[in-house]
Amino acid sequence: MRPRGPAVTFVVMAGGKGERLWPLVRTALPKVCLSPDGRRSLLQATIDRLRASWPQAGWLIVTTWGQAEPVRRALAPSMRRALLVEPQVKSTAACITLAAAALAVRDPQRIMVVAPADHWISDIAAYRTAVRAAIRAAAAHDAITTIGIRPTHPHPGLGYLCAGSPVERARGPRVFRLARFVEKPSRPAARRLLRRPRTYWNSGTFVGSADTFLAGVTEWLPDHARRLVPLGRLLRRAGTAQTAAFARRVEAAYRPLQAISFDHGVMDHLRGGLVVEGRFAWADLGSWDVWARLGRSRVRLLEVESRNVRAVGQPGHLIAAIGVRDLLVVQTPTATLICRPDRAQAVRAVVRRIAMDPRLAAYR
Repeated sequence: MRPRGPAVTFVVMAGGKGERLWPLVRTALPKVCLSPDGRRSLLQATIDRLRASWPQAGWLIVTTWGQAEPVRRALAPSMRRALLVEPQVKSTAACITLAAAALAVRDPQRIMVVAPADHWISDIAAYRTAVRAAIRAAAAHDAITTIGIRPTHPHPGLGYLCAGSPVERARGPRVFRLARFVEKPSRPAARRLLRRPRTYWNSGTFVGSADTFLAGVTEWLPDHARRLVPLGRLLRRAGTAQTAAFARRVEAAYRPLQAISFDHGVMDHLRGGLVVEGRFAWADLGSWDVWARLGRSRVRLLEVESRNVRAVGQPGHLIAAIGVRDLLVVQTPTATLICRPDRAQAVRAVVRRIAMDPRLAAYR
């Protein structure tokens, strides 16, 4: 059944660098084009589960200039006109502001469902139910609405949603007022948050009208609003098939912008938001420890006197581990990563070293 309700556009954020997934992620292969299950890319899986949530919705796929061509190739031909290209990686605040500006000039009350393209969702039906509930709640209360996941452990790398009083509802997922947003607390602070009732992980999905998003950006990130909102009028004339003149304007607007996430820039200050309880398992596939645990590796692993060894690699390749424990191996034809799973976040340091050494340019 087609859901009835407000006009909706799905805004898929597909421009992250994915540095922690080196050596599989390279300049020519963005993270969102990878496939954890060997069937669909992360980008296509995101599009598929969103499309069934609100079939009549419009689309914006936002990526960056350096990744635009591989992302374009990964999209179905009918979706390529929905591609919106940022000139630089300036984090999610710029991405969301540009998308909101593009939509607001056509319909300021259109509901945006902003979703990252690099997340893993277990129960697709429960996810779609939560998305529909968030769309209706955002439209009814004119508020930025988030989808919260019940935490399973204190994770210092995630944002936390502290829910307040419940919002009256007839059916569907529980909806609460957002009491407080806490972005990436320390581990002790995360433990304290878990002792608080109605505390959720932030799933990274934000829902609200284009005008509501722009109101938050204007209040808390006025430079973003001043530089990016006028670009919406140019996009209305040019469409997402951007002209050279538009590319020059957007590059000039982006160059002086602070690189800041929407979480830090707006959500940290937000009052009056909503939280929809998402009853599904969820993970951000941003590092190899998570990828190795949830993805389906096609590499063969042979363990001899070894324990807790995880491997990701090419089909038909054999990795043998002898006398080792707590090890993560990522194999590609041109580079191999070996690290402890608890050090998977430090892969960025390797990427920085490679970027600084011209002799290693082939491995970027």
